[in-house]
Parts: sequence; structure tokens; C-alpha cells
Amino acid sequence: MVVLLATGPVLGGAPPLWPGVKSSRSWTTSVAPGVQYTHFRVATSGGPLSIHHLRIDLTNPSVRFGMGLAHDQLISPDETVSSMVGRTGAIAGVNGDFFDIRDSGMPLNIVVKNGEFLRSPMGRAALAIGKDGAVTMRHFQWDGSVLFPTANARYWLAGFNTGIVPEGIVALSNVRGYGAPAPPAGVHQTVVELAPVQVQQQETARPAFTVVVGSQPEPPVAPEVATQPTQYTVGQVWPQQAYYAPFPKGVMLLVGRGNAADWLQQHVSAGMPVELNLATTPDWRNLHLAIGGGPMLVENGYPLDDPHSPVPHERDHPNPVLAVGISRDSATMLLVAIDGRQPKLSMGLTQPQLAAYMRWLGAYQAMAFDSGGSVTMVARFWGRPGPTVVNSPSDGHERPVGNALLIFSSPNASASR
Repeated sequence: MVVLLATGPVLGGAPPLWPGVKSSRSWTTSVAPGVQYTHFRVATSGGPLSIHHLRIDLTNPSVRFGMGLAHDQLISPDETVSSMVGRTGAIAGVNGDFFDIRDSGMPLNIVVKNGEFLRSPMGRAALAIGKDGAVTMRHFQWDGSVLFPTANARYWLAGFNTGIVPEGIVALSNVRGYGAPAPPAGVHQTVVELAPVQVQQQETARPAFTVVVGSQPEPPVAPEVATQPTQYTVGQVWPQQAYYAPFPKGVMLLVGRGNAADWLQQHVSAGMPVELNLATTPDWRNLHLAIGGGPMLVENGYPLDDPHSPVPHERDHPNPVLAVGISRDSATMLLVAIDGRQPKLSMGLTQPQLAAYMRWLGAYQAMAFDSGGSVTMVARFWGRPGPTVVNSPSDGHERPVGNALLIFSSPNASASR
């Protein structure tokens, strides 16, 4: 990494698979203790490249990470990275996971924020930061299930805070931001309202709420639940109705459609115990943060052609791209944004070229985040009134996204991240 991160007039050679480098120039500045920004302008035989690095010293105790979630819910109109950086007090950030653009806005892979599990994974690569500060990149698998002890039945959960599944059961929390929609004509749907056992044992009064179709009630005052519970009690069962958010924090919904809806209506009643097992492989419970993306680019020091890529059709086409890499000694994180689709500024890279570049920089593990018009890198520089978008988004303006990886600086903080 030292070769590229040192300010100089020329890029030291060219990574494998790249066109020949004719010339380069760069400048570097400190964003905060342990966080350094560098911008390269590179002329190659295939066209120009505009490259942005955030180099993060993972051994610096003042550095910590967080997740920006658009408007703090999964279903939302999305939010720009600069807005998330600005409202959270972060000193830098980049766009994160692929998301349901022009529809629900939801991130499409695992979401763990501040140790709380918010969305189930779908098998794609994710960046994970443990409660001990360890940084890893893994493919998370979903193993969730729901147990009805009195009915002697256990079912696989099709998802947690995902979309509604035609012939299955999904679990939804209030962070999803919408609740359960009304079913389409001719589709059987059953919504089971679950209250956490911990709340009932504390004799905390549950605020009133309304189940309606076509409008959304005012948010109730919700009791706080310290940890994500597994034991619940059925409140009510709602056939063929919507159950809109917001609803009390801690309450969970089971939404079944088709045969699953019929089974829930026939076998589940108020007062029944229910156990939710929101499980993943590897286990999410020791994580501080997990943010999806993909594909994996480098694994154990070798380039990887990830079979679980979110965008396999983009593999060999140059695009704006963003990647995160970790050094072999786990002491350095490098966030790299490369502009694209702008012939006079930057042509972008293919996925193999990006993998070669991250490996050339010294990444032992590396993965991509959402690419294309979503690629955004933001930093907060001394003397400027607010966060600055340092790259040139290919849409011509900053695109609202589903979530973001945020970097914070806490001088004199403990070593926890």
C-alpha cells in the first residue's frame, strides 16, 4: 500500500489486467487520526481513471465504524451518503449494499447495526465487524425458523424483514418501516402479532395500536427491549388484513401467504407461545456490524471469481466501482472508489481489473460494494462547513442509497470499534 498511498507524480507501474499507465498525479490529506484520503488522476492507454482512497488504520483506538441506514428504516425513499455522514457525525463514509432501487429501497443482503440483527442474508458477500473489532468478509447464509410448541410444529422462515414470500412465512420487525401490506386479490394472507415475553414479564404496558387497510396510524410510544428476544406470545391473528407500521418496538409479525397463511389461521391463536430463531451461518450474534455487498474480489491473497456475485452481467464491463480491502495483518482497511462512465474523467474498471488492483494494493481480503451510479465516497475535511463528496458520481449527482459504511473518529477513545 505504501507505494500508492505516498503522494507522487507517477503511479508505480500498472496492476495486472490494466491498460498501460502513461502518467499519474496524486495528493493526500489527513481526514482524522488514523484516516487518510488520497486522490489519483491516472492516464492509461485505455483512457483516464479517477481513483479515490480512504486508508484507515485499524490499530488506531480513535477509529470506529458504524452503519448509516437510510432514514433509520429498511423501507424508505433512500438517503444520500453525505446526508448519513452529516446527521450521524461521521468523518467519512461510502455507499454500501445493493438495494431495491425504484421500489422499496431496502438493502438486499444482511444488515447488522450496533449489534442488532435487522435483515436476513441472501448468501452474498458481506463485510462484518465483530464486537471485538475483528474485520472479516464472509458469505452469510440464512437459517431462521419459527417453533410453535403447542402445535408441535417448526417451520423454516423464508426471511426476516425481507419482502413477503408467496408460499411461506416471513418475520417482520418495526425497523422494516412498513409492516405487512394487504394481500393481492385471491391471495390468502395471515398476520400473527407477537409480543416478546420479556416485555410481559416486566409488566410494561403495551401501547395501543390500530390495524388498518389503506392508512397508517400515528406512531405509539414503544417500550425498549434491551436484547433481541427469542420467546414470544401470540397477541392476535389477523386474516386477510394489512398491519401497517409503525408498531411497538419489540413486537414482531409473522406474515404467511398461500398454504402457510391457511396453516397459521387454523393452528395459531392468541396466548400461544412462539419461539423465533433468527439464525445465520456464520452466527451474527457476536457482530457489531454487517453490511452486504459483493462480489468477493480477493480471498486469502488470491483473486476470486465469486459465483454469488450480485451483478454477474457486469463482470467484464468497465463501471464506476467501489471496494473494501483488508491487509493480511488486519491492521489496515482500504476503501477504494473509482469513477466511471465519464470518458473525459474516468472510464471505470471491470470486476477482474478491480480485483487485480485491490490485490496489487496489498489486500488479503477484498470485496465490492454497490457499483454504478451508487458509487459515492464522502469525507469531512477541516475548514469545510459539511461533508464533501470527493468522487464524481456517474449520475451527475449523488444518488440516494439504502445504507452506508460510516467511519467515526473518537479522540482518546478506547480501542473498541
